[in-house]
Amino acid sequence: MKWKIMSLSLNSLLSKDITCFDVIKNLFALTDNEIDVLACINHLQPVSIARITEILPKDRATISRSISRLMGIGVVRKEKENLEKGGYQFLYSSLPMEELRNFVKNTLNSIIENMTNAMDNLTKEKCEEKFQEVKKLSLI
Repeated sequence: MKWKIMSLSLNSLLSKDITCFDVIKNLFALTDNEIDVLACINHLQPVSIARITEILPKDRATISRSISRLMGIGVVRKEKENLEKGGYQFLYSSLPMEELRNFVKNTLNSIIENMTNAMDNLTKEKCEEKFQEVKKLSLI
């Protein structure tokens, strides 16, 4: 699965005061609103969009987009609930805490492994190749 990851600088993660929410936000390039929606879902689960809009001062469409993004990452799940008077609604739940923690840690470990492997390939020759590419572009 591909998703937008870490569009912000890694330097923002160097602080000793970093929180778990900072890690999740930066790792998956989430907005403050998406983090707020995740916190609501985690606390109130299973929860409807209508209930979330009672807590967060955002419109239904904004909440829905945030939930779609969180589902795309894989940290929120949706289930259909039939209503007694007919019809249905969707309820949203986040991954259980331990599963969420492990998901984030595994993603971080994969990124670290990939970055380490990439840096193991850093050589004088690779730098020279890159310079030649840049030089060609400047001649165009």
